[in-house]
Amino acid sequence: MHNKGTSHDGTRRALFFALLLALPPALLGGAYYYGYRERPHRPVQPVPFTHASHTDAHKAAMPCVACHNGAEHTAGAGMPADSTCLQCHLHILPQDARLAPLHAAANKNAPGYTGDALRWVRKAPLPTHVHFNHGQHVRAGVTCAQCHPAPDAQVPHRMSACLDCHRNEGVPTDCSRCHH
Repeated sequence: MHNKGTSHDGTRRALFFALLLALPPALLGGAYYYGYRERPHRPVQPVPFTHASHTDAHKAAMPCVACHNGAEHTAGAGMPADSTCLQCHLHILPQDARLAPLHAAANKNAPGYTGDALRWVRKAPLPTHVHFNHGQHVRAGVTCAQCHPAPDAQVPHRMSACLDCHRNEGVPTDCSRCHH
């Protein structure tokens, strides 16, 4: 005599063991994906800042070198001194609470003045073994927008983009030019 429940129980058991075997790899895969995948670099800055509000043609329309004046002549683009930012922000949004850290750093007349410089965090850091000379590229006619089409975007620099540009422009691509 055939027991119909036995066949059904066997199917259930097989399904249970299949799920039991599949669960650990799925959990490990999920842990790897969420734990080790590359995440965008979103540093916390001392003052909320967007390039768009400073460079947009309908707003301040400031050229990049107004703040990053090292880009024209030195290897690093540089960051503006707090006092440089304050030259405008004494008159533009002077009471905005978001700019309190700037006033604390550079405005000797501000109630919370400390004189401690703002500590900006690089948004697009290069690996330590890579050397990039902004001045050399600016003097060669490379515009900021060619490498930084959207400065506020969290787009990492890729070696392939540099190599493509160098090849298109007929510039040498020997490794020692950029890598230490």
